Amino acid sequence: MKFLSKLTAVCLILLSSAGLAGELEKNNKELVLNALAKVFDAQKTELIETYYHPQYIQHSPEVKDGVDGLSEAITQMRENEITPAREVVRVVAQDNLVATQSRVTIGEHTMIVGDLFRVQDGKIIEHWDASQIETSKSKTANGNSMIDGGGNPNADVSEADLARNKEMATDFFAKGIAGDVATLKSLFGEEYIQHNPQVPNGIEPILGFFKNSDGKLSNVTVHQAVSEGDLTFALVEYADWGNAVIEIVRHDDEGKIVEHWDIVQEIPKDFSHENGMF
Repeated sequence: MKFLSKLTAVCLILLSSAGLAGELEKNNKELVLNALAKVFDAQKTELIETYYHPQYIQHSPEVKDGVDGLSEAITQMRENEITPAREVVRVVAQDNLVATQSRVTIGEHTMIVGDLFRVQDGKIIEHWDASQIETSKSKTANGNSMIDGGGNPNADVSEADLARNKEMATDFFAKGIAGDVATLKSLFGEEYIQHNPQVPNGIEPILGFFKNSDGKLSNVTVHQAVSEGDLTFALVEYADWGNAVIEIVRHDDEGKIVEHWDIVQEIPKDFSHENGMF
């Protein structure tokens, strides 16, 4: 009986911890979405201190570091009558990280943007991003848009499966896309839906890339990864290509990769700060 009592107590603690973690991630999502809408898009610099930590760290190349840099960038946009219109397509949270995929239109220009935020003490303390000019659906190699498709961050997935999904996604980028074809093949599900505008649907086009290369792409680093539901977002550095990429994949029930989106940005030579993109 004592053993059963202890086991019950442990189970209750684990359930309570999971509930608290879920509530924290929900709050972090709300914080980030409000910051994007009310501070950046609505250009209300007076709300920066409400959503952003005093020690805010910036990795976006063109924005100066800190809350002062953020304020300056927003002020310049407002003064130049640059008003972004944002459609948040996907948002996931895990622990203290929140990642979003959005379509952002400014005037005649439309970008697909991936943002990654780190939250501390209830405020945003660090930010990474990558952006890419949108290719219209009619011009993609796969007939898909850069943002449509599946993915359910609210899917009921166990902590063990989330850890598995994150590991498989990390292996997919750091090993598979780096040229380990055997690993790459083992990570694909029965279907593979592609949203990179230059790549057709299916597994064969990806494997075909390595037929015309030496099969090795060194210096691939997954810097951050966030898994929720059946989605994983990752910030990946492809040093040999000189790209920073927000990678997004959808997993099947076994954790295999069945759908892929990416946002590819060339790493610039010049930054407005000393933090780099990673």
